[in-house]
Amino acid sequence: MNALFHQAGIQPEEIRTIDDLHRLPVTKKDQLPEIQQRSLPFGGFLAVSRDQLRRIFVSPGPIYDPEGTEQDYWGFAPALHAAGFRRGDLVLNTFSYHLTPAGQMLDQALSVLGCVVIPGGVGNTEIQARAVLDLGANGFTGTFSFLSTLLHKLAEQSPLRVAFVTGEMVPEAGRKRLEEAYRIRISQGYGTADVGLIAYECPLRMGMHLSSRVLVEILDPESSAPLPPGQVGEVVVTFLSKVYPLVRMATGDLSSLTVDPCPCGRTSPRLVRVIGRVGDAVKVRGIFLHPLEADRALSQVSEVARYQFVVTRPKDQDELELLVELHNEGPDHHALQEKIALLIRENLKLRADVKIVPPGTIPLDAKKIEDRRVWE
Repeated sequence: MNALFHQAGIQPEEIRTIDDLHRLPVTKKDQLPEIQQRSLPFGGFLAVSRDQLRRIFVSPGPIYDPEGTEQDYWGFAPALHAAGFRRGDLVLNTFSYHLTPAGQMLDQALSVLGCVVIPGGVGNTEIQARAVLDLGANGFTGTFSFLSTLLHKLAEQSPLRVAFVTGEMVPEAGRKRLEEAYRIRISQGYGTADVGLIAYECPLRMGMHLSSRVLVEILDPESSAPLPPGQVGEVVVTFLSKVYPLVRMATGDLSSLTVDPCPCGRTSPRLVRVIGRVGDAVKVRGIFLHPLEADRALSQVSEVARYQFVVTRPKDQDELELLVELHNEGPDHHALQEKIALLIRENLKLRADVKIVPPGTIPLDAKKIEDRRVWE
């Protein structure tokens, strides 16, 4: 943290108001892995001793995310309450409990509200659907994609009545379709693995109210100049945590702010919606796919000459295809495809349909991650 002030040529005590924050440089989220590697494990941002932490998570990058000991450290309880979760609800939490913090983020918030949690985690759709039916779960937390999959599996038998989704963009037409077909209320929130909750919907769903735990700016991605309400720019967050303060962290997400009053009575500004990403990192099924991390994984396969990930979204589900060109045509493409698919699962925590294509198939100027999703 002191490095930020040194870089800006000011003393910490000179920062007294929100306007003073503009004197500090913006830190890109994609820079966090490098910053942390220079000063392991937290890049100099940790403000407490290690014995004051509850957990340390490992997000793709890798980025090490510390968790403090207070209740609802990540701040999601207000968002879940606004979404309709109440004491005694039985909730299936389908976010991962392994390495990344999303599972614990929602688990803690549900516990604060007095909900009973089924720690489903990722995958095992059949088992999770059976548990929902057998136990009569009425709540769901997870990605919109997995909610869609689960509801289609449960069909008219679904007892789910309230859902909170985050980790990926939510198509409005898809949400309306699920709500009408399955008699469920679906609310969304926005956060990051470093900060936790940033914004969430009230029952009126007229954008996402900023959480009181953060300061949010919308900046021009190129110049870092502040943008007025209504203009689309990069979401930049300041989280003045006593454990892990992050000042002017650029999330890489694009959105705009509205300061128009909300009929719900909340007075905070609102993010209209998250509409995309700055730079090359792309979020797939709630997990960021980083080109550098992809390079690191695929460098372990000597046969790979070039590659391209292609992200599409038919029927409300993210699909990830990996096109691979080889240095030399090998005799057993099937075995090589399986080897690459396993590396992707183990290193990037994503499943991809691996296809070996002839040399020259991938254009020379192609992005390593091509996002072809169309959002309604």
